[in-house]
Amino acid sequence: MLKRFFLLFFVALSALLPSQAQETHFPCGIDHEGAQLLTERLLENKAALEAGLITERSTSYVPVKFHLVGQADGSGRVSPSRVLDQLCALNEDFAPADIQFYIKDGFNEIFNNAVFENHSNTQNTIMEFERDNNAINVFIPANANTGGGGIGTTLGYYSPFKDWLVIRKNDVGTSEITMTHEFGHFFSLPHPFNGWDFEPWDAATHGTTVNQTTAPDNFTPVELADGSNCGSAGDFICDTPPNYNFGFGWANCNFTTEVKDRNGDVLDPEERLFMSYFLNCPREEYFFSDDQISLMQADLASSQRSYIRSNHTPVLEEINETPVLTGPINSEIVEGFNAVNLSWDPVPGAQAYVLQISRLPTFSATLTVYDEVVYGTSKVINSLLENTNYFWRVRPFSAYRTCTEFSDAEAFTTGSTVAADDIELLDVFNVAPNPVSGQANVLINLKANQAFSAFLSVHNMAGQEIAQLGEVKVQQGSSTFEMPAQNLSPGVYLIGLSSPEGRQFKRLVVTR
Repeated sequence: MLKRFFLLFFVALSALLPSQAQETHFPCGIDHEGAQLLTERLLENKAALEAGLITERSTSYVPVKFHLVGQADGSGRVSPSRVLDQLCALNEDFAPADIQFYIKDGFNEIFNNAVFENHSNTQNTIMEFERDNNAINVFIPANANTGGGGIGTTLGYYSPFKDWLVIRKNDVGTSEITMTHEFGHFFSLPHPFNGWDFEPWDAATHGTTVNQTTAPDNFTPVELADGSNCGSAGDFICDTPPNYNFGFGWANCNFTTEVKDRNGDVLDPEERLFMSYFLNCPREEYFFSDDQISLMQADLASSQRSYIRSNHTPVLEEINETPVLTGPINSEIVEGFNAVNLSWDPVPGAQAYVLQISRLPTFSATLTVYDEVVYGTSKVINSLLENTNYFWRVRPFSAYRTCTEFSDAEAFTTGSTVAADDIELLDVFNVAPNPVSGQANVLINLKANQAFSAFLSVHNMAGQEIAQLGEVKVQQGSSTFEMPAQNLSPGVYLIGLSSPEGRQFKRLVVTR
């Protein structure tokens, strides 16, 4: 009965909302209509709990599809290592709820300027096409702006309409709580200050004694400090104290301003809830309340979440070792530069590795020239500079175990010799014009002493493949293939030609 009352209550009062409220967003990015849908789901989950429909729980393993978004030239994408850090923290945060997450079928990389810079314009096109219908989808572009204005900076958001999360890349990592907060929304949790999302408490506006009975959203009842209406006001959760969005802009983890409710009772919010806006508490002190945990479990058990209940258990073997790098090591000078083979010993439990190569031992993002997932224990790198010092390291992980650190770094120096894996059947390989305007076509000119088949591809300077041009039949003698440059942003690229006989690369400069 309680559930039905509030569903009708929200529907009836939705018409009273001011029109501009539909365009307002929380700093975490959910708009008013999305918040209303979350509340309806929360009440459904409360009703399921009260009816005893949730059975005794065991650990649930939930698939997550991470979409790592970069620019068309391959730059800007979040480091896979930071996503591993984030998943490690996420699983620690959700361990009390017996919910654990794993990477479904590896990372999905999207190199597209529109998604990277202004993803909201691609939600019905590219993002919809890229989504995985059997996992929680998390898109990580440059920003999480929703285009609706509102207060604060949007760090991330959960969309109840698309049923996916968008987290800006700077808020991905071990120390951040943004993704945990948004996963809470995914599992139907509102903010503890529900109703005050668009208008945080302000003494000049609301007074130090808040006498209003309805929150600034014009329909949510204001929760009282004594808990007498905790199940029918605020966030409708009784073990999360009343909070009138005191955390928005608050500089520390201790709210000291004396604010009273209409009964004259002093309000004492819980600053350390993951779902609050107190963002300056020690990371390890944030938590979900017991009632919030029960509601998330109810949401996972609901019919709306059947698509992520695969009953699949990922490999749970712990990864207790870091890789031993086998070569090149000890500042070795390697002979070539365009086909350097890096290798390491396998690690028990590891399904893949993150390989990083940097110009500095600090592995700063700006000077890390290779940062990719490798399936196996070696990788040939084709994009290094000649006569240059490099540092490299490797991090093991599996779909579920992502907390293991990188190996110790090793160093090497490239030589100036062209590697011997060049295609011996090829006498001439050039691209013209070079540089080329982004509006023109590129001619790939080949001259072979014998016919063979090969694949043409485009790579960024980190060696990442960003486009496949398909298979070509290279004839004995001269062959020319045309490649449009319109989809390439200004920058430097590698045109790759691969065949069983070897592979070669040519640099291409694209101008405006």
